[in-house]
Amino acid sequence: MTLSWPWHFISLSDAEKQQRRELLDLRGFYAQCSMLLAIVLVRLYIWAFQSRSEAPKPDRRKPLAKSWLDSPPLAGWIETRRQYLVCSIWLAWLLSLCIWNSGEDYLHLTKSLGHVALSQFPFQVLMSPPLYLTSKPASPSLISMLTTIPQPTINAYHRLFGRLVIAPLLVGHALLYDSFFLQSSHPDYGTLFLKRIRDADVQWGILGVVAVTSVVLFTRPAVKPRWALSLRSGSGSAKMRQQVFWTVHVGLVVVLGFAAYLHVEWARIYMIEGLVGSMANVGCGLLL
Repeated sequence: MTLSWPWHFISLSDAEKQQRRELLDLRGFYAQCSMLLAIVLVRLYIWAFQSRSEAPKPDRRKPLAKSWLDSPPLAGWIETRRQYLVCSIWLAWLLSLCIWNSGEDYLHLTKSLGHVALSQFPFQVLMSPPLYLTSKPASPSLISMLTTIPQPTINAYHRLFGRLVIAPLLVGHALLYDSFFLQSSHPDYGTLFLKRIRDADVQWGILGVVAVTSVVLFTRPAVKPRWALSLRSGSGSAKMRQQVFWTVHVGLVVVLGFAAYLHVEWARIYMIEGLVGSMANVGCGLLL
């Protein structure tokens, strides 16, 4: 028995396209509900763990050694194996959600990757520290306050969530669409790719992929960004370099959100949710 690519280019009627659109929206809804459920379950687990840990603890003069899961996979990395494992499991869940009920429709799978990826954008925003450019860079995010997990730990998940979950799904979405355009013919341009590359929605999509790829390159697992390590010590303080890094990082995220908003109509609700989440994050940081 030979394995073959199960998805193919198929023609759909208007009714079937509408059904596909409804399934895509349902995927985004399920993806967001699953994240909300995960936040609730984490909070309940921490509450239950704290309740069981109220008994007096024995005096330990020596710090406990970190477990294998709570150690970084490579020397100099910040994120732990546990954090990589959690984000990898979440990526697997979202991929299974993309494949669910897609049948043999190649474009259904392609659209699902982009739809599910952007549905996670608001939560990615809610994990970011809201006051990183001020005198309180360690201010807790809304996710940190809801789960009672310290913000430095949330920051690690924020970095990995962008690198291991959102970016691969969006890049996969773009590559599959490019493959479809290159393999489809057009009477005037030869290939559909040469026609669609002139359309504004595709150009905005390309800009979004460039932005998310740039964000990934600026969020490496080293203690300091590679570009920061290359700067001379006399070129500015560590705080200034950090502020430059975050300014570039946030600027790229804004470009990604703006490009996604103009790319397709269905993505606008997720970008609006991300904007509202960002304002709520900053508001809570200022108040608390």
